[in-house]
Amino acid sequence: MTAASLSGPRLRQDSRLVEPGDVFVLIDGIVPARAEWIGGALERGASEVWCDPTLDGLDAWLADEQAASRVIPIPNLVDRIGELASAWYGNPQAHLTTFGVTGTNGKTSTVQLLAQAWAELGHTAATIGTLGAAMHGDELTLNGYTTPPITRLHELLAEFLARGATHVAIEVSSHALEEQRVDGIEFAAVHYSNLTRDHLDYHGSMEHYAAQKAKIYELPGEPLAIGNLDDAEVRSRWESLPPGRARVGLTSRGEPEAEIRAEHIAYDRAVTRFELATPEGRVELTTPLIGRFNVDNLLAVIAELRREGVGLDEIARIVPKLRPPHGRMWRIHPDTSLPMIVVDAGHTPDAMRQAVAAIGEYGYERIITVFGATGDRDPGKRPEMARYVEAGSDIVIVTDDDVHDEDGDQIVAQLLAAMEHPEAALVERDRTSAVRLALSIATPDDVILLAGKGHEPFQIVANDEHVPYSDIETAERLARELLAGR
Repeated sequence: MTAASLSGPRLRQDSRLVEPGDVFVLIDGIVPARAEWIGGALERGASEVWCDPTLDGLDAWLADEQAASRVIPIPNLVDRIGELASAWYGNPQAHLTTFGVTGTNGKTSTVQLLAQAWAELGHTAATIGTLGAAMHGDELTLNGYTTPPITRLHELLAEFLARGATHVAIEVSSHALEEQRVDGIEFAAVHYSNLTRDHLDYHGSMEHYAAQKAKIYELPGEPLAIGNLDDAEVRSRWESLPPGRARVGLTSRGEPEAEIRAEHIAYDRAVTRFELATPEGRVELTTPLIGRFNVDNLLAVIAELRREGVGLDEIARIVPKLRPPHGRMWRIHPDTSLPMIVVDAGHTPDAMRQAVAAIGEYGYERIITVFGATGDRDPGKRPEMARYVEAGSDIVIVTDDDVHDEDGDQIVAQLLAAMEHPEAALVERDRTSAVRLALSIATPDDVILLAGKGHEPFQIVANDEHVPYSDIETAERLARELLAGR
């Protein structure tokens, strides 16, 4: 096994992506490893195939004289690949300040807000997460993963380092923690934001999901353990850390153990205000971000800045400049004669609850929520989503999200069945028409929440076909049309 430069051979976990000279790394992921993939990798010119000696069907390849010299069994490969991948790409993580965040909600916002804060401090930052992976300031491109496969993750760190990055913020999904995708990285700090229902189609139960999330505090190197102590699951895991472990607790709801606190939170339609309390002192902060949960995200950012030695005066200068990530409680308000439109990517019950609750703090006349539910995913969360949306909204419009191969009418029926007054809900399955309907109903004193799609530039319909669609672009276009027609 030999190391490679960025311009040389790469480690690949998908045999279909192998190019001549690459090494194919055959480990379990969402799909279990299969020996049959070895042939495709070798045909594409793989210099080596790394796999575990216990791989079912491996013996046939080791008995093949032509293949045997290139098929390298590595005991406990899944436990060693982080170290091997880091070494292959020159151990980039050792030269970077890395911050990781997990939680059902808040990962993307925290990562993007922290990157902005780092940039304000003069650092060269990069981010990896749901919106894609890029140097801060470059265009983010969706890559299908919140946390990429482990070999690609280390390759990205090497690419960022080569481009001058000094700091990298990484979203660490529960899938990534279960599949050990962040092995080989020694984080400077990690944050656990919250735990609510999601991904049970993958994890099977809340107990298993919670156990995977908790692994964020078990990563090597004992990074600073940051935790939102207002969340009962986070608080339990945080409090059970070994004595002496460096930790910082956060609260916006008065949790007494928290070291960093947001107090006296006040909302108006332009900004959110709060007093930041730390052992070093207090300071008044303002932010254009919407909602208490974004205050929680800011506290995580502040905890990392404080770890780096940034003072309160500098924090007070930076926080008002931080803007929401694309599609996260994103305001659209081209004219005062139109309602405020807020686009959010939240697609879990708690995200829906928090979004409508946050908007409700700002004193709009009515909240009109347009939402749906993803097909071919955990259907058990749909009733909770519907109940939260109904409870927090004055008018509900049920529409399509990503239907995939599920019957869209059935999804709508499940959402309506969970509501106390389903007859009051409006149904318009075409999402563009649903946004148009919301605008036709709304007055300038109302707010429209478009929930579920956020930054996404497409809808997924039958046969996993990706149809171009954007809540942001649709809302902006329809708002302009409405203005032009007056």
